[in-house]
Amino acid sequence: MEKLGKTETGLNLSQPHSNIDIEKEEVMSKVIIDLDAYRNNLQVVKNLVGSSVRIIAVVKANAYGHGLVPISKCAEKWGVNMLAVANIEEGITLRESGIKIPILVLLQPHDDELPALIEYNLTPLLSEVDVAKKISELATHAKTNIAVHCKIDTGMGRQGFNMDTVINDIKKIVYLPHIDIEGVATHFPCADEENDVFTANQIRIFSKLLNDLEREGIPYEFAHSANSPAIINYPKSYFEAVRPGLMTYGIWPVKKKAERNLLKPVLRWETQITQVRSIQAGSSIGYGKTFVSDRDMDVAIVPVGYADGYRTQLSNKGEVLIHGTRCPVRGSVSMDQIVVELKTRKPAKRGDTVVLIGKDGNEEIHAEELAQKAGTIVYDILTGIGPRVLRTYINDGDEEQRKIS
Repeated sequence: MEKLGKTETGLNLSQPHSNIDIEKEEVMSKVIIDLDAYRNNLQVVKNLVGSSVRIIAVVKANAYGHGLVPISKCAEKWGVNMLAVANIEEGITLRESGIKIPILVLLQPHDDELPALIEYNLTPLLSEVDVAKKISELATHAKTNIAVHCKIDTGMGRQGFNMDTVINDIKKIVYLPHIDIEGVATHFPCADEENDVFTANQIRIFSKLLNDLEREGIPYEFAHSANSPAIINYPKSYFEAVRPGLMTYGIWPVKKKAERNLLKPVLRWETQITQVRSIQAGSSIGYGKTFVSDRDMDVAIVPVGYADGYRTQLSNKGEVLIHGTRCPVRGSVSMDQIVVELKTRKPAKRGDTVVLIGKDGNEEIHAEELAQKAGTIVYDILTGIGPRVLRTYINDGDEEQRKIS
């Protein structure tokens, strides 16, 4: 097997492991992350929002399954203004990996996490005055200033300050020692819908709030609200910063398809055939005997299953690519393997490449296709790719990195 580049084991997706020899002739499931494609997608965002709008790259949930540290380092080097993670633990991982730029923690931290917030200089997205007070006390004791962002609930219905108290709440935070309100933010639940009345009203409400804050003399540095769908559908939501996530990984984030999609897929998921078999008509495949062959057929055993993130809902629905040909999943998806019917003109053999997400010849399977067939969303597919699936990175600027042909 050709060495493709830097590799991470499934045990720790944050740091490369040099003790893994991927040149061995082993069967493995792996995702190949193209960092050139990720940089391209960041540039697409920048071109859309303009050079004056800051980019807060969302890298939570292991960078949507793409690898938290390598993606974050790529984003920092490219020039994003800030990274957004879900929790304190992800922020600590980035700081310990050497990330220097600001890190926004999207989930309001628990009280016992606040000391780490101070120690690692992380920026919390706050929803309550009491948490701000506790941070102020810790920051005062540490003789340091902490930047915070305030989350406003304009209709998402999750965390955030209520609209009827937000002015008074933020006023209380302004006067807390060693606290600097750097950002004010909100979030959209329906921005993937074009011309959505609810989203348009959220933008109106948030804009009015920003005017009210200015009139009350409440200082903050910048406002942000636009996720990936809003970046495409609602330019009025850009304000001073945007929070792109899904689109940076090459997934078109809105329901209306683009006439010309400038985004490039970042992730390719592939494995190898472990065995080729011939089965007779009347043979059943897999748990529950959900597939019974009506004819003699050749099948391939493929070493991925629901423990790797290949969903059980893809049983008798999914397809993979072998030699550029779509081969259907037959029977139930098991924990560690699937069986596919071989439709290839060229004979398949043990060790041949199987593409689960990505392109092979003239055929391509997108993550969106798996999501549709599994009855879920594409975020679920990407973040669900399991930790035992090897992550390999190409085009990171090192000379030894080589792009797959």
